[in-house]
Amino acid sequence: GLFCGIATPRECGGFHPGGSVFIRQSDATRISRAGAKLAEALLLLRLDGFDADACRHWLELGASPGGMTHELLAHGCRVTAIDRAPIDPKLSTSPGLRFVRGDAARIDRPEGPFDALLCDLNGDARTAMHAVSRMAPSLASGAPVVFTIKLPQADNLRRVLMLVDDVIAIAAMASLDVVRLTHLNHNRSELTLILRRGGRPAPAITA
Repeated sequence: GLFCGIATPRECGGFHPGGSVFIRQSDATRISRAGAKLAEALLLLRLDGFDADACRHWLELGASPGGMTHELLAHGCRVTAIDRAPIDPKLSTSPGLRFVRGDAARIDRPEGPFDALLCDLNGDARTAMHAVSRMAPSLASGAPVVFTIKLPQADNLRRVLMLVDDVIAIAAMASLDVVRLTHLNHNRSELTLILRRGGRPAPAITA
């Protein structure tokens, strides 16, 4: 017989058939694979009730070489990007980009408010979340945070769960509330954590 059912976009994990849409990882316009990872994460923001179109000014920690930066600029966003390593020269003249060379864990907090924060820092995810927590006061109330949890020991479930718990606990101390923890199609040995800065609630999910 024929069976049919109705499910919400959230239950399906996306607004597209099968829950996901094809995103090319590498082409002439992309600087790195990370751009495709962010493109997928941006689709989830709307699914989680954020007004992605209102996220016009992003603070990015761990920008080099610039794959995610390029993706945000391509969406017409302004980006304040921080990294110790240089950014791709192709982005150096981008009018919407302010690149700050420095350590996100120690650099002075840039003046906000920012509409959203993106963190793809390498190294221990706890250290990265501490850096995000330092920057949280520069975020607008209700702003989304897209955070990559690097998993150096992805084959050890106990260690993965402990790491995730530690990261979420650090975020909570900075009033960053968990919205979604997921493994994107474009994640490798990592997870993507979406949080909301405590304050204004997100609008109702539409479509």
